[in-house]
Amino acid sequence: MLQPHPDPQPLPAELVSLETAEGRALLEQAEARSDYDRLSGTFVSQDLVSYCGVASSVSVLNALGLDTDQDEFFTPQASRVRSRYRVTFGGMSLIDLGGLLAAHGVNAEVEHADDGSVDGFREVVQRNLADPDDFLLVNYERGVLGQGSVGHISPLAAYDLETDRVLIMDTASYKYPPTWVPLPMLYEAMKTTDTATGRLRGYVAVSAD
Repeated sequence: MLQPHPDPQPLPAELVSLETAEGRALLEQAEARSDYDRLSGTFVSQDLVSYCGVASSVSVLNALGLDTDQDEFFTPQASRVRSRYRVTFGGMSLIDLGGLLAAHGVNAEVEHADDGSVDGFREVVQRNLADPDDFLLVNYERGVLGQGSVGHISPLAAYDLETDRVLIMDTASYKYPPTWVPLPMLYEAMKTTDTATGRLRGYVAVSAD
């Protein structure tokens, strides 16, 4: 049950697959897409159904020039934050995600959704996704996007100002393609409570130390 298996799911009408003509056109016109150009060569799908945070982290760490994979991710330093066993059977919180990334020697700034606003998040997205040297990982509740009720983590890759959409590089690629999501909808999906911590979800901004 821990191993992913191909299970393609339809996208709700509000979401747009990158694999469609509309999705490709959005990428062509996107003002902020530097992270897509970097991540397209390092992106990995999650090895286990609970490894969305691991796959997201590995994709970003490799884009920053580090050399790791999902098997090697749990170094002694990372394991002190949250062990492979606990992630395998319980996933990870936003705080865990930031700590695990920091254990690999990068800057990881954690921001909970209730610490900011949708306008502030939009500014962060525009700035970050136009800069190839930093990345954003988002922690959100899939149910708000019409994708079933479960918390998830994936990197953002591009932002289109005209449609106010962000491109999520979904690490559960056995179920969902890279997907354009209205930014306000994603923010609402981040403004949900992680029952493991009692805190709202949010994002982690990652850059080289």
